[in-house]
Amino acid sequence: MLQRALIGSILAVILSSVCVIVYTNKTLHSIESNLPSTLLTELNSLSVVLDGLADVVTFARIAAATKDPVQTGVLRTAVDTTHQLIVELRDTYVINNHVNASAFHAVVAPAIADLQIWLEEGVSGWGPDSGVTLSIVESRISETFRKAAKIGHHSRLAAQATLDSQKKRLEAFQQAVNVLYVLTLLLVFLLIYLLIRQRTAILRESEARDELQMQHNLLQNLLHHLPLGIAVWGKNRDLVQLNSIFTDITGYGFDDLPNMRHWPALAFPEPDYLQHVKTHWKSFGRDGSACEYRVTCKNGRIKDIEFRAVYLPDTRIINTLSDVTLRNNKEKELQESRASEVRLKKMESLGLLAGGVAHDLNNIFSGIVSYPELILLELPKNHKLRRPIELMRESGLRATAIVQDLLTVARGVAMEKEAVKINSIIEDYLDSPEYRLVRQYHPGVKLECSLDKHLKNILGSRIHIRKILMNLVSNGFEAINSSGAVRITTANVQIDVRGEGDNEIKKGEYVILTVADQGDGISKEDLEKIFEPFYSKKVMGRSGTGLGLTVVWNVVQDHQGYITVDSSPTETRFTIYFPVTCQPERNPDAVADFSSFIGNGELILIVDDVAAQRIITCSIIEKLGYRVESVACGEDAVEFVKHQPVDLIILDMIMSPGMSGRETYDRIIRLYPGQKAIVVSGYAETEDVKETLRLGAGGFLKKPLMIGDLAKVLHSLLSAKVGQD
Repeated sequence: MLQRALIGSILAVILSSVCVIVYTNKTLHSIESNLPSTLLTELNSLSVVLDGLADVVTFARIAAATKDPVQTGVLRTAVDTTHQLIVELRDTYVINNHVNASAFHAVVAPAIADLQIWLEEGVSGWGPDSGVTLSIVESRISETFRKAAKIGHHSRLAAQATLDSQKKRLEAFQQAVNVLYVLTLLLVFLLIYLLIRQRTAILRESEARDELQMQHNLLQNLLHHLPLGIAVWGKNRDLVQLNSIFTDITGYGFDDLPNMRHWPALAFPEPDYLQHVKTHWKSFGRDGSACEYRVTCKNGRIKDIEFRAVYLPDTRIINTLSDVTLRNNKEKELQESRASEVRLKKMESLGLLAGGVAHDLNNIFSGIVSYPELILLELPKNHKLRRPIELMRESGLRATAIVQDLLTVARGVAMEKEAVKINSIIEDYLDSPEYRLVRQYHPGVKLECSLDKHLKNILGSRIHIRKILMNLVSNGFEAINSSGAVRITTANVQIDVRGEGDNEIKKGEYVILTVADQGDGISKEDLEKIFEPFYSKKVMGRSGTGLGLTVVWNVVQDHQGYITVDSSPTETRFTIYFPVTCQPERNPDAVADFSSFIGNGELILIVDDVAAQRIITCSIIEKLGYRVESVACGEDAVEFVKHQPVDLIILDMIMSPGMSGRETYDRIIRLYPGQKAIVVSGYAETEDVKETLRLGAGGFLKKPLMIGDLAKVLHSLLSAKVGQD
């Protein structure tokens, strides 16, 4: 009976002890769980209010600086928001106040209340939107923010201390309970105690092992699945952990980085750049800021990598890195795309400008070019006025070329090409007023020429190749500060091996034109942009348009040529490759003998809306032996041919107001299918011109009209299929 009672008592003691222990442990765990939650809640409330207070400081500074009513309104909104957060904080600390939130409230609440009053009523007679009020507001809230930040810092320290203290008390209490449990079991029976103790130890060990395994798995998953390269360095800066992403990005593994001191030499092998990285990291990297560097990976590739560092209290360091190469490339592509869009807009504006003036200017140039040709036909070769008139004609041709330059850059206008010898273009340029002006501006620079006497011909536009030469020589002179030389070289070359790169040169025979100067050279950054429209760091050719090298590039491309640029601190050399042609050169400046192209009194109708152009063209036609009539618009032309058929029509493409040249010709061929016509325009060959040619027009000439070209086309069209109207 006693034994049963003893056993009952022992069982009762055991059960009671178990109940007390279970209840105590649950209570302890509850306290341990709830106290940090409460503290964190209060700390979070403090942080939210502090963040709101920081926003108020920022908006106060902006409002005080700008005095903008809109910014003042934003400030009022921020103040009201922060006031609401303070009210919520007060409700929290009234209940708990574990982290001295009351002191924080005592500092912040009055300041916010003052701000609300000042922003509504003003200060000492100054209005709420006045600079004085905003300055006072900014000063008051800045001082309050500093005090609040200090209290917040102390609160976090106090909270951490409270947690540490409570943890120690809980641990001590739990140990006391375990001791009581052990002593109770010893009183009951040693064997039972040992068995229960053994069982308890096994269970605890199993739970701890499972918990540790779960924590280990969690850390491993985080380490290897976060989209960041992670390296953990120990107290001696030995590598403790390195995830697979780090190795995937850089190629370096544990064997490559036993210690942190091995990293700089591997990642930054260039001494100068390594020094830059060290200096930059000391200034910005130690505070946790993101720092981006060019890292040489194990396979030799260079990547843009962003680094961050976390310095742990136990002196360990966690480095994270991410590969931002793709992001940077996309940003670069975006920048290039935006730059290309800007360039396209520039080109569009230039196209509108050039297109708007080209037609009218070419009409004006007709008088400057065509009339001198007519006069030259009448003058003897030895007449004293012949050379001045030839110079007038040449000036008109060059003025026409300026318009073509704009069109070339803006619209890629096709050029009329003929067999030319570059040497003769060079000699002509060196005898021109433009070159003499360049020499006048740069008296200390001399020009050296080395021209191949057996230079072959190329198929090109004489006036545009002259423009290339003029731009390159002018830029060469300007590149030399005081004294030096510019060298022009020509030669025949045979390319037998196809080149590589963007400027690869196909196999074949070429004439090369080289212009080199002894200037300071062009930087690598500028070298990539020199052919862009409007990009200029100098007064190119004394024009200041920034189009000189763009014209050079476009003309070279239109000639199916190639251009290379080599630059050093002592020399810049432009080399242009022009494909060779077997066609013979003709003299472009000679006034042609038109005796073989004289007409037989055929009737020619001139259709042009510009009176001066009609007069000039009629004079030329009459000089060539034809009868001529003229009208000012397409409607008049249609009415004229209804009553008087003509042998050929010279038709301007753009006439305003009224029908265009294409519409006019379309109406006329309904009356007279196969009507012979020549299309003329101050523009280049547009879609309307091409459509008119498809309708049956026999030729296209650009204004200003050259007498020789017009005579040949007239003779060719009127001689063909005689008798067919």
